Amino acid sequence: MQIMSVDTVTRSIAETAAYYETVLRLPVRKEIGAVEVTVGRSVVRFREDADAEGDQHYAFLIDDARFDAARAFLAAGPGLLSDGDRTEFEAQPAWNARSLYFPGPDRSVLEVIARRALPQPLSAGNTSGAKASSPHVPGAQHLPFGPGDLLSVSEVGVAVPDVTGTADRLTDAGIGRYPDGSATFSPAGHIDGMLILVSPGRTWFPTSERVVAEPPVTVVAQAGPASPGVRAGRYELAPGRVLVVRP
Repeated sequence: MQIMSVDTVTRSIAETAAYYETVLRLPVRKEIGAVEVTVGRSVVRFREDADAEGDQHYAFLIDDARFDAARAFLAAGPGLLSDGDRTEFEAQPAWNARSLYFPGPDRSVLEVIARRALPQPLSAGNTSGAKASSPHVPGAQHLPFGPGDLLSVSEVGVAVPDVTGTADRLTDAGIGRYPDGSATFSPAGHIDGMLILVSPGRTWFPTSERVVAEPPVTVVAQAGPASPGVRAGRYELAPGRVLVVRP
């Protein structure tokens, strides 16, 4: 389930545009009252809503061969979020992935995630500026990290009032759920893209103060080779929160 686009809100277009353009150096297109950010093969569009409540979460896919370079880049830039003395997080065995978290604009919690189960080398396809990196390329970790290393949106946090019920409905549509979920947290999707279904009022890991709320969001995804059996359709996750899956 490859995430192609996300449409949501931000309290500050100016802050959001400046962050993605100057801190992550991603392509940014500004409109009146909105900004569009290209992340590899994905596009995230933010509309301004100064009264929006709560904080958001997105994860961006990177090649595992670029993980150390990403850590150095983020540590020197926006900084890394920690849980105690940990700044690198190995996921549960079913995920076969590792992550770094960092603060984003408008109090968002951002993440880069390396999914080892995806075919190597990874690539953002035909997206301008994208590149592939492979563990088999000597010295890949020593190359400077750049915007082309962010290959796609890998995860989108979505608040829903009934996490278990929503995950069940998506499972019925062929959108798998990962183990180790709970009544307030359930990843739904596949290694090529997923939704992080969470209850409003939780905090976004690894913080204790950035809180899940219920902003409107529309996620458009495409059934990919890593997600066979996904049924195309429009899925209402909660009021104002929609997943559209294209064949």
